[in-house]
Amino acid sequence: MDPFPALAPTSRTFVPGDVPRSMRTGLSGLTTGYRQGNRRIGQTLSMTFGHLTEQEMNLIQTHYINCNGTYDIFFLSPEIWGDFVNPPIPLLSDYAWRYAGQPSIEDVSFDRFTVSLELVTYAINFSDLIFDAGGAAASPARTYILDGGAASATPARDYVINSGASR
Repeated sequence: MDPFPALAPTSRTFVPGDVPRSMRTGLSGLTTGYRQGNRRIGQTLSMTFGHLTEQEMNLIQTHYINCNGTYDIFFLSPEIWGDFVNPPIPLLSDYAWRYAGQPSIEDVSFDRFTVSLELVTYAINFSDLIFDAGGAAASPARTYILDGGAASATPARDYVINSGASR
């Protein structure tokens, strides 16, 4: 799982989503709400990358293809949030990202492209995430390892980011 390419968007729109809930109306007409979780759902990030070179445009296109379209998850690079001191969603948190749909690539002039895309959050279990694992022990099993270094490959991990010498 490769992080999103280190490109700065020319515009971005973040929608913070909401917590999962359901509303029920009783026979008396009284409405009651039930919160069904503690993590936000429906968070989206729409971005436009303007005046990209063909090589930069290909970075996004290749990333989309390597993520199997809208299937695989990934983390964002710091350049995405630009001048945010504290991004709305931290780079490494209990949320990963996935493509909401296909990127739109527009050829605007000779050798320049505009790419528009939308990402959605995907909740992951933060306890399954190891930061800077280095020589992390094989137990307990973790699903996600960031900066795996020489982390053991057993038990099998689903996602090793920056695998280094992991086998």
